[in-house]
Amino acid sequence: MAGVRGGVLDPEWYKSREGSGLLASLTSPSTGHRRLFGLLEQPPLPPSIPVLPFKLFLVGRAGVGKTCAASWLAGLPGWSYQLGESPGVRTTQVYWPARVAAKLVLFRLQLWDAGDAAVRKYGHVYPVCREGAAAALLLFSFTDRQSWEELPGLVQRTVMGQEPPLLPLIVGSKFGHPTETEVAAEEVEEAEASWNIPVIRIRHQGQPAPPGPLPEVAAALNTICEQLYLARHRTQDT
Repeated sequence: MAGVRGGVLDPEWYKSREGSGLLASLTSPSTGHRRLFGLLEQPPLPPSIPVLPFKLFLVGRAGVGKTCAASWLAGLPGWSYQLGESPGVRTTQVYWPARVAAKLVLFRLQLWDAGDAAVRKYGHVYPVCREGAAAALLLFSFTDRQSWEELPGLVQRTVMGQEPPLLPLIVGSKFGHPTETEVAAEEVEEAEASWNIPVIRIRHQGQPAPPGPLPEVAAALNTICEQLYLARHRTQDT
């Protein structure tokens, strides 16, 4: 993944005293998990810390784990199992502090997740999810070969085939499943190098699932936030 990282975000900063203190402000004292903030809420952090808002929408066939991925990034327990497909549009707001280009910033990621049935039935759902989005999280499952083979077409339709183009970020769910892996790690590494797009891996968990391990979730959020930051500055420079 070194070839697709930008090198402007400190990936270990969240472990520092400053980073740990800010993460504590995002954590619920009753559960010890990161707190889920509503769309009109904001963490109790100093106003001197700039907030960078980004809208992302999740794309992928039914069953690849879009809703679970949003819950995993938000640090919620029970993320790996959902009965059936999302009936409409879900929004999950994720706050993540980071030191980028030697500056402390707070990223606000709004994750929009629409069920495939809702997208097909209601013509306004997809345009609403895409409107104002900075990036698309394109999902596949390591246990679903077809979802992996559909990725090039998904990138073309979602990102390259429309204006304005979106930043593509790829998420692979159920990574490391002991018996059902259908996508080889070597294939994913080759795709990362060829497409120059980072692939974020969500490790398979049994039931019931606790929140994802902080180092793995932090690595994913740092990758997403750095790519968003770089894309924004490329746009501003043109």
